[in-house]
Amino acid sequence: MKKAFSLIEVIFVIVILSIVASISSQIIVQVYENYITQRAVYKVSTKTELVANQIVNRLTYAIEKSAVIKTSNFEINSTHHIEGVDWKKMNDINDTDDFCIVEWIGFDNDSFSAGRRPYWSGVANYETASKSSFTSPASQFNNLNTIISNLSNGEVDLTGGVDLPAILFSQEDNYYKGTEEYTPQCMGLIDNNRSCIFRIEQNSTNKLNFPDAKPKIVTERYKLAWSAYALVPIKQANGLYNLYLHYNYQPWEGEDYNNLSTPKSLLMTNMSVFKFTQNGGSIQFKLCGTEDIGQDYNISTCKEKVIIR
Repeated sequence: MKKAFSLIEVIFVIVILSIVASISSQIIVQVYENYITQRAVYKVSTKTELVANQIVNRLTYAIEKSAVIKTSNFEINSTHHIEGVDWKKMNDINDTDDFCIVEWIGFDNDSFSAGRRPYWSGVANYETASKSSFTSPASQFNNLNTIISNLSNGEVDLTGGVDLPAILFSQEDNYYKGTEEYTPQCMGLIDNNRSCIFRIEQNSTNKLNFPDAKPKIVTERYKLAWSAYALVPIKQANGLYNLYLHYNYQPWEGEDYNNLSTPKSLLMTNMSVFKFTQNGGSIQFKLCGTEDIGQDYNISTCKEKVIIR
């Protein structure tokens, strides 16, 4: 004779199975939540690190004293033009200057390091220089022009006809004329003043001409540039910012990052912190990104970098 389960035994088994099922479902939910959180942390951390490294790579080649901060009291008008921007030297910013525009002129490291020897040597024969030209020993300006033209999508050409590259001369006291110094105010970055940055065009393989007859001091060392750069944070409807990199524009040609024709790349979305400071030759910045994981929860991560120059 077979014995059947009593009702009490069946109820007891159902209760135990219910408890086990409840515990299992909680474990599954916790595992899934942890997965979602870890994935968001990894995603936003990787994104923030990549963007921070791109900024470091660009700012490493900023021409000395060209970096300028444009404070965050700017507005975007109906044609997406930026208005109402005040500028400060990077050394003068404070903790209240958050989400600023950062602008600088970068020297051309691509063609400087592309060949077995630099395509522009950075050395000028100042003893034979004149108001209209100078010789740069060991330079290869034909190769230089090919690289610049390719990188600028044909917009910059050392032989003339379109926008020209430019140079700044270097010496210990950093004078460009008499007692006047190189500053963002005369590099084309402020109020369209281009008095201390000099347009150049190719004369021969190692000789450059100055199309503009500006007073200048030709020194032994120089930096060659074909583009300025700007990091521009734009506030979004959710209160966070998108960060854009503007490039391939020439302040010495009267262009700026604010031109609608200036190319730009979206570096980062949902940025929550963007701060810069400078101490002597070192530039430090902090960048924070945010990732939405649903139900009004966000994951944030920050990166701080120091550029020692």
